[in-house]
Amino acid sequence: MSTDSSGISFTAFYTGEVWRRHGLSASFLAQPKGRAMYLASKPFEMTAKFLFGINGEALLLQRHRILDHLLERAVLDEGYTQIVEIACGLSPRGTRMMQRFAGKDIVYLEADLPEMADRKRRLLEGAGMTSDQHRVIRINILETGTADSLEQVFARELDPSRKTIVITEGLINYFDYATIHDFWTRLVSALKPFPAGMYLTDLYPNFQWYPGVKLASVIKQGLSAATRSHVTLHFDNEEEIRSGFSQAGFLTTQVHLPESWYGVLDIPVLRRPSLIRVVEGRI
Repeated sequence: MSTDSSGISFTAFYTGEVWRRHGLSASFLAQPKGRAMYLASKPFEMTAKFLFGINGEALLLQRHRILDHLLERAVLDEGYTQIVEIACGLSPRGTRMMQRFAGKDIVYLEADLPEMADRKRRLLEGAGMTSDQHRVIRINILETGTADSLEQVFARELDPSRKTIVITEGLINYFDYATIHDFWTRLVSALKPFPAGMYLTDLYPNFQWYPGVKLASVIKQGLSAATRSHVTLHFDNEEEIRSGFSQAGFLTTQVHLPESWYGVLDIPVLRRPSLIRVVEGRI
């Protein structure tokens, strides 16, 4: 199996610009490529919203803000103090969270493939945003037995005495189920030495039931081509999601539908059911 998933980093530029346009990201993370991609996609996004009541930008905002909320709640209510954001891309979450919890004993590690990790590190260092508690590191979740593998990165970089949260956003559907199940199984094993472990992620389930399934299929095909990967939809419903996480070793799994957060969080309210699911797994 190839361990090269660098094509996925392509989407990091677009999502980074979405965060910036909605006041979630700092100007130093802005990239010309992201601005160009955002402007090029805007006519399609506006058309989709008008015709179908849903678009990609709204789904990105839903997942990002729900993940933020769950992370903040875990830190404030449960005492989690170590956070690892895998496939961080140009996500502003690490910077926002370190500012949100300034003065608290929080460690935030942003992790990605070497090229994107190096880019992110330069941007953060240039803005004076890195420290011993906020670092950028390299990781490749597909590798085993290498310095960038999940197991070696965790052993080398993390404090085993801290309650630890791992976040992935916009990652899961770029791999087939066997690959992502293997990652989840290894992640469970890697988190077991910690006093408590939590995994937060998002995913798109198999939306064959969805009224706009043809539009969704076009989006899926476009992402596959743009990222040089095969976008795969996992699970037909929420019960299958919980079962899949249980089979990977998670003790409890909660599936969050964006609709349950309408009126609670500042997220877009859609005319149709949301395609995104946010998953909270614990070991």
